[in-house]
Amino acid sequence: MRKMLALIALVVCCGCNELPQRVTTLPIKRVVETPVANLPTSLRPYNWTDARGSGSCVNASTVYNLTWSAKPELAAWWRKNHAGGETDTSIRRSHDAVGLRYYYTRNADPEFLKWVTKTRRSALIWYYQSHCVNFVGFHRDPTRPDDSTMYAWLCDNNRPTRYIKVPIDSFLRKWAGYGGFGLALQDPPVPPSLFSATTRS
Repeated sequence: MRKMLALIALVVCCGCNELPQRVTTLPIKRVVETPVANLPTSLRPYNWTDARGSGSCVNASTVYNLTWSAKPELAAWWRKNHAGGETDTSIRRSHDAVGLRYYYTRNADPEFLKWVTKTRRSALIWYYQSHCVNFVGFHRDPTRPDDSTMYAWLCDNNRPTRYIKVPIDSFLRKWAGYGGFGLALQDPPVPPSLFSATTRS
């Protein structure tokens, strides 16, 4: 019995030579993803047609908004139950019918899109002739560090695999010309990517 206790004491003592590690808490990182409403490529909806061949760009943009707001089931339901063209009145009526809360503009208000960017939301907007796309943020181009131009970043549901960037002045002028409508959900977006908050030394 004494030999066993001595052996246990030897094993325990052998593991005590390591110094404890020091853990340092890192400062909170600012969200720097570009664009801020960067839905993974595989989740970005394509436009579809109704029985008469009419495009569903407004509804596809709604699906993007819903998916980005962590409502995948509602997004899937929306795609199955909505198709064809929409007006700013009809799309708001459809949102009201399912109890979705939202903010919108009808006069190309840049402050609305600044808020969308600041809060990491996406917004469906009228852009291009008789078309709707997702506005996903105002940003510089991170791949061109010497370019100080601010761009509007867009996801077009006719070609959603690559974001489109338009210089902000040109974008605001064209958005107003296309009708100036925009709609963003009140519901918060998915949380930003995780990062390490501690380091060991």
